[in-house]
Amino acid sequence: MISGVMPTALTVSDMDRSLEFYRDLLGFRVATELPPAAERERWDRYHEEVCRIQGAQIRVLYLEAPDGKSHLELIEYLSPKVPIPPRRGIHEPGTTIIALEVSGSKLAVERLRAAAVEVLSDPVPYTTDDGVSSYTTYFYDPD
Repeated sequence: MISGVMPTALTVSDMDRSLEFYRDLLGFRVATELPPAAERERWDRYHEEVCRIQGAQIRVLYLEAPDGKSHLELIEYLSPKVPIPPRRGIHEPGTTIIALEVSGSKLAVERLRAAAVEVLSDPVPYTTDDGVSSYTTYFYDPD
């Protein structure tokens, strides 16, 4: 039935702020912005129907990771606007975790902290059962 996984989509409260984070700080590139002005009504009507959100108007950006192979989709609801909910703890159901591959994790964590990003820990060493070693850290995006 399932044949693959498409790009992860995140609902964001402020697209410009999210762009500063994902593009400017993490190095993603804007691949596409949707909908085109000529197709706005069709896109919004479709999105309203598929998500059952009355009066939905959206702005969508497809971001390409620096590896050129993986993508994120950011969706901002221009309408209806809702208040930003309180931040969930990393352990709470419904929290989204996106694993990013990074080289130079200690330097990356320093850079995130310098940009006032909430980083939960310094990089923690991890070794798989078959001996592959890496470092892991968790941090929050703007939303």
